[in-house]
Amino acid sequence: MGSIAIIGGGPAGYVAAITAAQQGQEVTIIDQGPLGGTCLNEGCMPTKSLLESAEVYSQLYHANKFGIRLPSGLIEIDWNAVQDRKNRIVSTLVQGIQYLMKKNKVKVIKGTASFKTSQVLQVVSNGNQQEMKADNIIIAAGSEPAPLPFAPFDGEWVIHSGQAMSLQSIPSSLLIVGGGVIGCEFASIFSRMGTKVTIVEMAGQLLPGEDEDIARVLHKQLEEDGAAIYTSAALKHLEAARKKAFIEDDKGLHEIQADRVLVSVGRKPRVNHLGLEGVGVDFSHQGIHVNDHMQTNIPSIYACGDVVGGIQLAHMAFHEGKVAALNACGMDAVVHASAVPRCIYTSPEIASVGLTEKQAREKYGDIRMGEFPFSANGKALIANEQAGKVKVMIDPEFGEIVGISIVGAHATELIGQGAVMLHAELTADLMENFIAAHPTLSEAVHEALLSAVGHAVHV
Repeated sequence: MGSIAIIGGGPAGYVAAITAAQQGQEVTIIDQGPLGGTCLNEGCMPTKSLLESAEVYSQLYHANKFGIRLPSGLIEIDWNAVQDRKNRIVSTLVQGIQYLMKKNKVKVIKGTASFKTSQVLQVVSNGNQQEMKADNIIIAAGSEPAPLPFAPFDGEWVIHSGQAMSLQSIPSSLLIVGGGVIGCEFASIFSRMGTKVTIVEMAGQLLPGEDEDIARVLHKQLEEDGAAIYTSAALKHLEAARKKAFIEDDKGLHEIQADRVLVSVGRKPRVNHLGLEGVGVDFSHQGIHVNDHMQTNIPSIYACGDVVGGIQLAHMAFHEGKVAALNACGMDAVVHASAVPRCIYTSPEIASVGLTEKQAREKYGDIRMGEFPFSANGKALIANEQAGKVKVMIDPEFGEIVGISIVGAHATELIGQGAVMLHAELTADLMENFIAAHPTLSEAVHEALLSAVGHAVHV
C-alpha cells in the first residue's frame, strides 16, 4: 500500500482522495476550511440556491401570464429564509462529502500544509506542527477572488463573490465590476430581487468567451430586469466615503451610486504559502504547470483543479482530480479537455461545449451552422420561456459536430446532449435520424442540427 497526501478538499481534492483510496492507497487530505472547497461553500452550490429563489420569485411575480392571479404587492422575499435554505443545502452537501471520506477511509486533517521536501509536508493543525511523509503529493489548493489593485476587498463596501452571497440584506443598489460568468450570475440574482444593478465590463460584450449573439440575449434580459450595462468601459475610481463609482466609456465619465461594489474580475490560483519554490515546482501567478497526466516537473508531485489555472470549473476539477490520483497510483490516465461543458446559470441560462461559432469559423473557415429558436418550440411557449436559441457548428470536411451553444431555459441541462456528441466525436449524419421526444425543450438541439445540414422542419 502506498501513501498519498492531498492539499485541499475541494472538487479536485476530494475526488482525487476517493479515487486514490479506491486503488488501495493510504490517503490524507489537509484543508483549513470545510470540505467541498469554494464550489460547495462559496461558489457553485450557494449561488445556484440563490438563483433558484430568484427564479421562483420571478415566476410568482409573473404568474398572471399563466392565468393565475396573485396580488403582486403581497409577494415578498424573506431574505433570511432564502439564506437559511442556502445554508441548509450547503451543510447537507458538506456532510455528504464527510460521509464519503469515512466510507473510503480517507483521513482528514483540518489545517494548512506546505512543502518541506518533495515527499514531506509541514502540516499545521490546531496550533501544532507535524511533518507528514507521502509517496506522492497532490496539490488541489484551489483559487481565490482577484481584487482590483486600487480597491482591495474590505468586506463592507467592496466585496467578492463569497461575501455577496451572504449579505445581511438585499442591497438597494449594486455595482458589478466584471461582466463574466460570476458577475452575470449575481446580476441575474439581484436584479430580479429588486436591486438596481449596474454592470461594467471592459470587453465589447458581456461574457467575452461566448458568441456575441448568445451573450446579446442575456444582455437584453438583464436590461429588461432593470440592470444598467456598460460594455467597452472601465472602472476608473471609487470613493468609499460617498459610495460613488466613476465609470468611463466612449461617451465619457459616468458617476454611479452603489450600496455595494462586487468585484468579479476573475480568480487567481492559490500558489503562495505552499513552499513550491523550495522544492523546485514550476509555477507562475497563473497556476502550477502540469502535463496531461496532471504531473508537475517534480515526479512525486501532482496538481489539479483551479490551482493549475486553465479551465476553472468544478466538473473539470473532478476530472483532473481523478486523472491526478490515477497517475499518482501508478496508472496511466490523461486529461480529456475537448468536450468540457461551460454553464452559466443566469436567466436565461447559457451553456456551450466545444467551439463557439467565431472559433469554429477561425479554425475551419466555411462551417455548416444551424440555429433553432425557442420561440418555435412548443414546450418553451408552454413554459413562457421562448427567449433564446440553440446553435450547432459542424466541420465542413468530415461533418463532425464541433460546437453547440445554447441560450434559453434549462440550457445547462440540455448541454449534456452536446457534451456526449462532442465527446464521442459524432458526425451530423449519425445524428440526423435521431428521434427526439416531443414536446420537449431538448428537441431544439436536434432541430438546430437539422438546420445545419439543410433539413430543417419546424423553422
